[in-house]
Amino acid sequence: MERLASPLAGVGDIRRLPRLMLFLAWLIFVVWLSSRHVFWRDEVRGFSLALSGADIPTMLRNIHGEGHPALWYLILRVGHDLFHSRHLLQVAGTAIGIAAMAILVCLAPFRTAIVALILFSLFGAFEYVVMARNYGLSMLVMFALAALYPRVRNTLWLGLILALLCNTNVPACLLAAALLLFRFVEMLSSDQSTPRRDWSMFAGNAALSLAGAILCFITVYPTANDLAAPSYAGGLGIIQAAHTLVSSTYGFASLGMSAGLLAVACLGLIRKPAGLIAALAGLLVLKLFFVLVFPSSYRHELLYLVFLIALYWMTIKGAGGRWPQRPWMTSLEPAGQYVFLCVLLVQTALLYYPLRLEARGLPYSRSAAAARLVQGPELRGAILMADPDTMIEPMAYYAPGHPLWFLRVQRFGTVVPLSRAGRRVLTLDEILADARRLNMATGRPVVFFSKAELRSDRRQIFPAMYSDVTVIDPTAVKRFLAATSLLASLRGAGSDESYD
Repeated sequence: MERLASPLAGVGDIRRLPRLMLFLAWLIFVVWLSSRHVFWRDEVRGFSLALSGADIPTMLRNIHGEGHPALWYLILRVGHDLFHSRHLLQVAGTAIGIAAMAILVCLAPFRTAIVALILFSLFGAFEYVVMARNYGLSMLVMFALAALYPRVRNTLWLGLILALLCNTNVPACLLAAALLLFRFVEMLSSDQSTPRRDWSMFAGNAALSLAGAILCFITVYPTANDLAAPSYAGGLGIIQAAHTLVSSTYGFASLGMSAGLLAVACLGLIRKPAGLIAALAGLLVLKLFFVLVFPSSYRHELLYLVFLIALYWMTIKGAGGRWPQRPWMTSLEPAGQYVFLCVLLVQTALLYYPLRLEARGLPYSRSAAAARLVQGPELRGAILMADPDTMIEPMAYYAPGHPLWFLRVQRFGTVVPLSRAGRRVLTLDEILADARRLNMATGRPVVFFSKAELRSDRRQIFPAMYSDVTVIDPTAVKRFLAATSLLASLRGAGSDESYD
């Protein structure tokens, strides 16, 4: 009866017609969004790395230090080797998201309205489904664990699932540790004494989880992209560290709320010690990670929300242990659950973003339109360059016959090395000199993608990527425009990939 009194708990039964119809409506919507999605650089970067090298061992060496564990690359590589189609990138990302949501619809113990909020949210219908990145894998693994938890918590399958989670992305390693903490606290707070076998099984699961985390670590460290170092790589003072930890600017601002509100949402788990402690621990370690290791964006912060959904899922199904109940818990529990509900409502409201783009006829990236332009007969085989360099990474997918020249490091490739060894300050004269040299050496035309709007009325210091800048001087702009022809102005996009 306690579960039925919750604003979240309901009957998770796929045989109910409303839930089935809800899933079908969502599926049609997602397939429509996916069919119209234009990849941006990070999606294609993963695909290019997955296809690099003559075999999988070589590919694994190529991704070392890239910043992500190997699981997503292996899925793309094996899938492409089997089907030999570039469309595998979109199919893999969308299929993983559909599988995660099918588990939610079929097995989650939430009310149908809660399931609808998750399905038709920015992450449930776009960010973790349509976007072909490795973060949707984390959602699939956490939802699968939540569904299977009663069956696997006393088996080594728990450790294997957590090891798998560790190799979806780096922040997921921290959430895997928090889920292991969930099991530990649950055993400590059980109504009955925990058998020795269960403790032995927990030790085995901890060892498997640690092995998964170590595998992730040796894949991503040391980083090959030293330009993408954290803002506080040199260390934080005590006062500055305290400020960043309590500030709403750092950590979870992209979710549309502060870490403090998320902490209140954790109070909905207050009757379950394992749920509450794991939720707060996961929030704290991710906040520290986003402040000290790598600055977060929406896709990173969403991992915590998916983790919180999984914790509510498991506790509603009876997991999480027990501790002495206090009268004050009666008011805190529903307050936390309603805040959690508000968090989900915000994510559903954010779905307006891709819908607004569709209504305005704007693609997520201008890369596909640029590829159509350079594949014309007069530009066949043209050398492509961009500032920032990363703007042409999608061309490896959309226009594979064109060599890509990276201005900062002055070499050809398909994936930009984000290196401090490159040219940190670039000028239009240097860009023009590279284009002329390449044209003379190869006889090919050169197409330049400029994210900055080249204006001759004032001097600009354009922030290219991380700490790289481009100096745009009025006289240099005039020289540049006199030596080049404007092919098209492809402005307006859902991402930052719009350019001349």
